[in-house]
Amino acid sequence: MTIKHEIFIEKELDLVWRAWTEEDRVKAWLAPAARIEPWEGGRYELYPDPNDQTPTGCKLLKYEKPRVLQFEWKGPEIFAETMNLDEDLTMVQVNFKQLEDLTRLSVMHIGWKNTPQGMAARQWHVRTWLQLLDELKAAIESEDHILSRP
Repeated sequence: MTIKHEIFIEKELDLVWRAWTEEDRVKAWLAPAARIEPWEGGRYELYPDPNDQTPTGCKLLKYEKPRVLQFEWKGPEIFAETMNLDEDLTMVQVNFKQLEDLTRLSVMHIGWKNTPQGMAARQWHVRTWLQLLDELKAAIESEDHILSRP
């Protein structure tokens, strides 16, 4: 039931790590607003509406710079009853590895309920992670994007 995606980015590991851990960079591809406290137990909150930053309660579970980032995840409002209650949160783990002139990025999203609503949320996230990772790769490999700048 785990969602797994792996991509290879033609940039150094540090830039890829920063795309996930610095608020300004996260806002350039993952969410329009974010609040990140880069330490284990710190906040990892992504907001779909930059004008509504009600605390979401998501936190960093693992922060091993620059190799592993693990955080709680809440889905969009349409899946709020399925996956956004504290006892139903899913978890995302991102692994980073430098391979000569590439960075290997692996994303695993776990904790899906085996219910019709849980499977619908999972399928939505399968498609959404593919789209987001494609956007991340394109942005960070471009010449003129905040994600491509040191």
